[in-house]
Amino acid sequence: MYKGLQLLIDLQKFDTQILSLRLKIDSIPAHIAADEAVYQQAQKAHDSAGQQRLALEKKKKDKERQVEELTEKIVKMKARAAEIKTNKEYQANLKEIEAFESQIRSVEDELLEIMEALETASKDGAAQDQKFAAAKAEAEAIGKERSEEISAAEEEIQALKAKRKELAASIDHELYEQYMGILKSCRGLAVAEVVKEVCQGCSMNIPPQLFVRIKNGEDIFECPQCRRLLYYIKPENEKQEEAAPKKAEA
Repeated sequence: MYKGLQLLIDLQKFDTQILSLRLKIDSIPAHIAADEAVYQQAQKAHDSAGQQRLALEKKKKDKERQVEELTEKIVKMKARAAEIKTNKEYQANLKEIEAFESQIRSVEDELLEIMEALETASKDGAAQDQKFAAAKAEAEAIGKERSEEISAAEEEIQALKAKRKELAASIDHELYEQYMGILKSCRGLAVAEVVKEVCQGCSMNIPPQLFVRIKNGEDIFECPQCRRLLYYIKPENEKQEEAAPKKAEA
């Protein structure tokens, strides 16, 4: 194979690897966002459960305060009963006490419902706490892993670039510039293999006469359709067929 073409094939391998790593790095923020969405959902559920518990705790304290206030009123009403002189006033005072006691029972019923709801909310909240803690730990672990992936990919890119630079220096300047122009215009693929007379860069058929010249590998040819530089690698069966007569002659 023409030396310049082989150098371009090797250069393309470096560029393909570098591009693949760049795409991997560029895709990581989207993965991070997806990971954070799961964590944020768990956090939202956790915060909601916490707010529900706080709201119930506040209601519980309010009801307990109501019971205390009503109890204090009853104590005062009973203490004042000793000062009452008429039966009418006594009956009125008694009715007020009964009304306050009725309110206490009503508030205590509400308090009981709140305490039951609070118990349920506490159990649900404990479950949400565990889920949130697990989601947080997983998010932190994944975040660390993503960060390590980026660092490893960046290091690999730098190593590939160093090797690429050394290889590029050995390529004819004009040929290198041609390669770079095609690389930019053809989405990172400047050199394409021909398989069964088909360009693997654009999937178009190669004219028979051109295909024969490409197979010979004595020069560099462009695809008539996509302008990529083409090369041909003999498949194993073709190599075996060429080698067979030689063995027979021997």
